[in-house]
Amino acid sequence: MYTPPMPTLDKHRMMTSLLLLVLAFIAPFSSMRAQQPEAPPAKAQPPTEQPRWTNRGHWNFGFQVGYGVENAIPRNLSHVNMLIFQPQLGLIVKNFQSGPLRRFELVNEGVIGNAVHPGGHMLGTTLFFRFDFKPRKNVMPFFDAGASAMHTTLATRAPEVSGTTQFMPQGGLGIQYFFRPQRAFVVEYRYFHMSNAGLQQPNEGFNGSMITLGFRWLRR
Repeated sequence: MYTPPMPTLDKHRMMTSLLLLVLAFIAPFSSMRAQQPEAPPAKAQPPTEQPRWTNRGHWNFGFQVGYGVENAIPRNLSHVNMLIFQPQLGLIVKNFQSGPLRRFELVNEGVIGNAVHPGGHMLGTTLFFRFDFKPRKNVMPFFDAGASAMHTTLATRAPEVSGTTQFMPQGGLGIQYFFRPQRAFVVEYRYFHMSNAGLQQPNEGFNGSMITLGFRWLRR
């Protein structure tokens, strides 16, 4: 009995059907993966801002203008009034990381001035010890103390003063307002005494108060 042969599928059609079946199977997984949101890129951390009173050097510069008046302790004979220009060069000796004291400095300050009343020039220098205290925001308080040595002609007008060489120990409190990094406006009150330290008699001397206004630049 004759049996007809079974029809054979074309090999090319078989491979095409198999490929379509595979693509149909993996298509849903590919679309799910494409729909997943990508993680946002990590934001760069901004650099930490340094406090405005910090510096990377030891030297600082500044200038002040001071106006001083004689007071009545123990007497006020000549009503001395002084206008003084004070250029400054400072050396930061030590910075402290904690505690109320944050900085210790040595400050050399010039004395270039005139006695508005009763008259007479003043020319000399002052050495200060300055202590900067813990700041609050952009304001840093300080205390300084030192002494001046100067040449003056004030003795020709004021009987409290004798001789052309005078010394002026002084001390005061002030604040520094840092309006920009390492740059500050300075306001200070000082109490002072002027006499010739016994170099010439009589040596009465006088006391007074001074207000100073100035600018300070911490060198990088």
